[in-house]
Amino acid sequence: MLGEAKGRLYSLEELERKFSRALFPRTTNRYGCVTLHSYHFYVEAGLPKTKVLLWVYGHELRAVFENVVLAEYDCRYDLRDRKVKDIREGRFYPHDDFASKQRSLIPLNPQESLVVYRQKAPRQVRLPFRAKQLWLFEWVS
Repeated sequence: MLGEAKGRLYSLEELERKFSRALFPRTTNRYGCVTLHSYHFYVEAGLPKTKVLLWVYGHELRAVFENVVLAEYDCRYDLRDRKVKDIREGRFYPHDDFASKQRSLIPLNPQESLVVYRQKAPRQVRLPFRAKQLWLFEWVS
């Protein structure tokens, strides 16, 4: 089928090592959202407080649970910093197995998906407390 094309066989450990830089295990909150590198976004409401795997491949970020893709987002990943620089435009896949038993009041569609960027506040450096020396006598000229 592939003609003269030849490939290489890699062990599972080697494949895991090569792709591990773009795998991020995360736990969803009670609303089915996760945080990755200051970005907060929706995955699946039917899986509260559940471990999911975030996988960056090319320009896509995929949220996976038990080998099932729950959501995909467009993203930019910086290989040098090993951080996601931008996440936007979510696509969600309906799964009856993970769907929440309580129907949402306003259903979420891909056009209404919201990615929140939470910039970390700079750390304030506390200087050691120095008591002001009080003068016993004041010299008056």
